[in-house]
Amino acid sequence: MQFLLVPKPLFTSGMIVEGYYLSYQYGNAILESVKSNPLDRAMNSPFFDFINAVGMDALTQNKPLFVPITQILLMTDLEADINDDPDKIVFILDKRVLPEPTVLERMKHFTNMGFRFTIIYQNNLEEIRDFAPYVSYVFLRLPASHLVSHARIVQKEFPKTTVVATDIEEQPIFDMIKHSSINLFDGPFYKVHIPTSAIQNALTPLKVNYIQLLNIVNKEDFDFQTFTRTVRQDMALAVQFMKLVNTASSARTEIKNLNQAAAMLGQREIRKWVAAAVTNALCADNPSEVTRISLLRAKFCENMGQHFEMAMANENLFLMGLFSVLDVVLSVPIKDALGMVFVPAAIYEALVDRKGGHYEVLQFVLTYEHGAWAEISRVALMRHISVEAIHIAYRDALIWYSDMISMSVETEDI
Repeated sequence: MQFLLVPKPLFTSGMIVEGYYLSYQYGNAILESVKSNPLDRAMNSPFFDFINAVGMDALTQNKPLFVPITQILLMTDLEADINDDPDKIVFILDKRVLPEPTVLERMKHFTNMGFRFTIIYQNNLEEIRDFAPYVSYVFLRLPASHLVSHARIVQKEFPKTTVVATDIEEQPIFDMIKHSSINLFDGPFYKVHIPTSAIQNALTPLKVNYIQLLNIVNKEDFDFQTFTRTVRQDMALAVQFMKLVNTASSARTEIKNLNQAAAMLGQREIRKWVAAAVTNALCADNPSEVTRISLLRAKFCENMGQHFEMAMANENLFLMGLFSVLDVVLSVPIKDALGMVFVPAAIYEALVDRKGGHYEVLQFVLTYEHGAWAEISRVALMRHISVEAIHIAYRDALIWYSDMISMSVETEDI
């Protein structure tokens, strides 16, 4: 079965990511709109094949993953398809599932194994009350104005559950409800951009050094020695760079110094690595989800380039995705942020003016992040992009991101 999916983060009131839930679409949403969901008839979950292929760390940074299941799947030996520890998987029970004795017995079976369950609350307590002994999370799918009052109702009825508010669109809504009885929050509110009226903050010396490194490598024909001298000033970056080159090298002898490493990798790959590594470092005082978004977005933009007839612009597409959160990272408007970092005109046009061919790719990637499957399907039809091609582009971005994070973790204590 062909499907699209994206893991969406669940935040605490302190903006710490506690887990991710899978938003998905089978096939093209427009072409498949008159057909039933294949998951309703499936005896095996395709999600776990995907999870096992890319790894939990690529999807959730090893945090719990909330996965949709149907009543049919609940009745199968679902645990046989799961390679990860049970405490990493939370089943989201389809809202059409009723608390019948056989269903409750299967939920008991899975909870005894260590798995957890989520149910969806939509203003009808009677429908979900009998699930209480086996439920760890309740997703509230309600208008924002009703969330706080209904969270109290749910917590009274389910005192041991974690209450999750879904689809929080804007930061002011989050600020208004974050100190209520709601425990976790879902939605794009954390992707807020800095308003153009914001006053530029003074940058720390460390951020200034990183920006200087970006500007060195973004010159049309930069000098390797200038690059390596700058990298040597940050031991973690230097070690990370050497690890990258030795991993990429097909030579039998190990690359032993930065100058040799730079010559071996070449300017194109150095630019991509610096942009990713420096952005990761600049995000250190922002929610970790900002780092994750910037890196995934960069690689996904690059991977989608060929499908927008822009394969020759892959390097720029990568940088565009990476720098799309630079305003949040530097706490200045995006126009001012790009004024500090040299970028090609096409990237500036996409991020500041929101137009041009590059922006079309970025807009597609942003739409995918939001799980707006109808719009993704519309663009895919217009551009003759298959669901499988999109699926592969995103899957490969996840795997690349996991490799990047693994490399960063190895050097963070240096």
